[in-house]
Amino acid sequence: MSKFSITRRGFAKGAAVAATAALLHPAEILAQSAATPAMPLAQKAQDSLAKLPPASRAEVEAKFSEIVRRYGDRLSADQKADILRIMAESQPGLDKLREFLLHNDDQPATVFQISRKANPAIAAANEKGTA
Repeated sequence: MSKFSITRRGFAKGAAVAATAALLHPAEILAQSAATPAMPLAQKAQDSLAKLPPASRAEVEAKFSEIVRRYGDRLSADQKADILRIMAESQPGLDKLREFLLHNDDQPATVFQISRKANPAIAAANEKGTA
């Protein structure tokens, strides 16, 4: 095989890019990107924070103030706003996890079982060790 051969995956990616490029005109793409103004990170962070209930908002603000206290001198304003946005957007998932009640006697959904026959190298190593 020559070193310039193409794989099926590479061909599929190239075909997808070519088909997309044929359908879109560069002028339209530039017009779309200019028509939609980018919302500043600080505004996105505040919008995400405003959607949270008061207890969750207080938790995000406490975590954020701790991060700023520790690493604030190394972070730019955009990085701080991005951290606040990420924390505010991930807080609803944390709230849902905390609402799910578990007790000490709850069993796991699946039980871990070791399968020594799955990997021939491990099975061979085990046989050598026991022999």
